[in-house]
Amino acid sequence: MSTVANRPGPKSARDVTLLNLKSAPKRGHKRVYWFANKYLKVPQGHGQGKSFKLRPWQKEITEGVFPDNRERPSQGLVSLPRGNGKSTLAAVYALYALFADGVESPQVLICASDVRQAGIIFNACRRMIELSPELDKRAKIYKDRIEIPGNNALLMPLPSDVGALQGWAPSLALVDELHVVNQDVWESMLLSSGKRPDSMCLAISTPADNDESVMWSLVKNARENPDPDFYFREYTSDPSHETDCLHCIKQSNPAFGDFLSAKSMANVRKTSRESAYRRLRLGQWLEAVENSWVSKTQLDAVLTDKQISDGSKVVLAVDGSYSGDTTAIVAVSVGPVPRAQLVKLWRPQDEAEEGYRVPILDVEQEIRNACTRWDVAEICFDPYRFARTMQELGRERLPVVEFPQSAQRMTPAVTQAYEGIVNRTYEIHNDENLTKHILNCRVTEDNRGTRLRKEKKDSPNKIDSAVCMVMALSRASFLANKPVKRGKIFRSVA
Repeated sequence: MSTVANRPGPKSARDVTLLNLKSAPKRGHKRVYWFANKYLKVPQGHGQGKSFKLRPWQKEITEGVFPDNRERPSQGLVSLPRGNGKSTLAAVYALYALFADGVESPQVLICASDVRQAGIIFNACRRMIELSPELDKRAKIYKDRIEIPGNNALLMPLPSDVGALQGWAPSLALVDELHVVNQDVWESMLLSSGKRPDSMCLAISTPADNDESVMWSLVKNARENPDPDFYFREYTSDPSHETDCLHCIKQSNPAFGDFLSAKSMANVRKTSRESAYRRLRLGQWLEAVENSWVSKTQLDAVLTDKQISDGSKVVLAVDGSYSGDTTAIVAVSVGPVPRAQLVKLWRPQDEAEEGYRVPILDVEQEIRNACTRWDVAEICFDPYRFARTMQELGRERLPVVEFPQSAQRMTPAVTQAYEGIVNRTYEIHNDENLTKHILNCRVTEDNRGTRLRKEKKDSPNKIDSAVCMVMALSRASFLANKPVKRGKIFRSVA
């Protein structure tokens, strides 16, 4: 296997002759099958290193994307759950377009939420080329692109940035995980790919977690108004059925029982939120799946009437705003089984109340009271909203800690809190406001990570005390598992 093209520095001369395609079908999906079987090998996982043979369901998609009896559609969308080889199938199409589509100077663009995501398909393409001597000797593989000198072909991974998508004329544009790509980016890809005859913009994605995404608008329109110029294939199932319904699993996952194992699906189902499992593994949409963080059944299993005992070691977390919204303080005990408890909640008496201001001095005094009641190890704040309070309490030598509510910080905290609730390793005091806020939480999952959110931006259903709880649980768990520093032991020598 040649790897010369991947070495740093100047690239060696490549074979500029074209692939021998004389025995290939003239056009359409059968030509794609032929190319994949003759030149491509499975890059990783099930069947690694073997010739790539499209499954019947992959052939069905390919027939819609590359028809041989009519014009190629200019747009396409395949909605497919995770674990079914979306990236590998996309790589097959990319390499076909690069080497065998019969297009002069083909351009293949791979667009995703960021370069890292686009790199998943790019790396699959790279590995398939490396595994094929006939493709490898014709390709120059760089860190950020692949060039085929023989037909002046180019493959580029690009981020979902409108500026980065200008000036191209792709013969094939692939959009990976459309559910995290916005309307402007999708339209930029369409406008770029429309510059050539037979060009196509194809998205392969799992469903989005909200009904405001460009993907949902495309799915809804394709369901209601089928168009031969827009290829649409959706793998989904009935959301009214239980998550372990075998018929739904098979209907949603065409690779199930092949390279997607029943054991893998069962393990994911056990450790995932139901809403996430339905969306990501059963291909179901939010019009039928409420994207709740935890269910009432899951929450009820960890509720307790017991409060945190006075004198216990705790972490406090504060979340809220200065005006027009809710502010909360939550305590979480530090120990083998952390217990969360709402300390205090401030909110307008009337949601329409004008001029409401959170009583900051009262909030600060309630924190001082909590420090008297418990052994407070940390007081967590998002510094964006409480810089003045943090400075004031810090001057009093209280243990103030910054906890920015960034995606990087909140993603592991939200995941850890969810797992603790589902696995019943946490306890939550049965306070009406706290439980209500927890059940109000929805989840956003995108390329930045996982965060809690309200049902709608302007929803009156608050989540502030739930956010506090997540922050405090994260820090309390850290402190509970922090190694205890021990002094050195000196032994006398006889």
